[in-house]
Amino acid sequence: MDAGVRGRQWMARTAEAVLASVLAVGLFASGSFFPVLGIALSLLCPLPFVAVGLRHGRAALVLALALATLILIVPLSTPQGIVFLLEFGAPAVVLETGLRRGVRSETLALGVAAVLALGGMAVLVYASGHWDRPVAAVEEHLGGLLDSMEALTSQWGLSDAPTPADAPTRRLRGVLLAAFPGLLFVGSLLTGAGYVLALQFLVRRWPAQLGALQPAAFRWELPEVLVWAFIGSGALFLTGVPGLRVAGLNGLVVLLGLYFLQGLSIAAFLFRRFQLPRFLATLSVILLVFQPVFALLVAGLGLFDVWFAFRRLSIPRSPRRT
Repeated sequence: MDAGVRGRQWMARTAEAVLASVLAVGLFASGSFFPVLGIALSLLCPLPFVAVGLRHGRAALVLALALATLILIVPLSTPQGIVFLLEFGAPAVVLETGLRRGVRSETLALGVAAVLALGGMAVLVYASGHWDRPVAAVEEHLGGLLDSMEALTSQWGLSDAPTPADAPTRRLRGVLLAAFPGLLFVGSLLTGAGYVLALQFLVRRWPAQLGALQPAAFRWELPEVLVWAFIGSGALFLTGVPGLRVAGLNGLVVLLGLYFLQGLSIAAFLFRRFQLPRFLATLSVILLVFQPVFALLVAGLGLFDVWFAFRRLSIPRSPRRT
């Protein structure tokens, strides 16, 4: 390969790294301009970095991350760049490494969730300035979220404006604060699983453009022994001892999130197994978004897979096959 070809390839890699950094910063900034849609768009920030990393290697990924961080630091501030790296840069590195090495979906999603949860906690503590009191940072953040939610529901006429002294409000704040570690991890887990699912689809759709990888289908299958952790968490929650009760509550929240993903994987299998129409899948997604009870049923489906092994059912063959 002559110097001219190598030079053109280097220019192409650099141009794509610059494009990925600009696109990621644009997605990151959309969260500040659009109330709901912008938040959803900002969650897509790691995808351009992973794509350029799969196409051109780790050096291009690091270059894109460095450029995006500088774009945020120079006109805004250093904290903005740090927040960006913690929330989106670190997960992008984990995703690119896991996909390139063929890591299983469950392991990769859990790794991304751990990075997102730790980064989220670091961002909260850093933004609040309570380095010596991280619990105070969480309380401050939850208080702001609850105040915003109560003001919004009152504005829409869905409820009367409660005061901080109301007993239901105090109980809600206490429960959210106690379950915050579990809720943070479950939110990070769902986000990480979404990243893995989306990237596996993109790699299968454009294999030549994204590293010629062969990702396996998204299959979430937890070890059967984990059911004992679920039973133990329930027992701790029922003890009534404050410390044990909080530990059991967070354990239940985390395990329900894990079994929810397993239930989704089983539901997708059953849709293929019985060849159900696609509009039922669309309806199921709508129910998951707007009906929390349906999400609990999906988590129960994942939990009961320990005893019923739904995916061991044989998939019906086509009439042309014997």
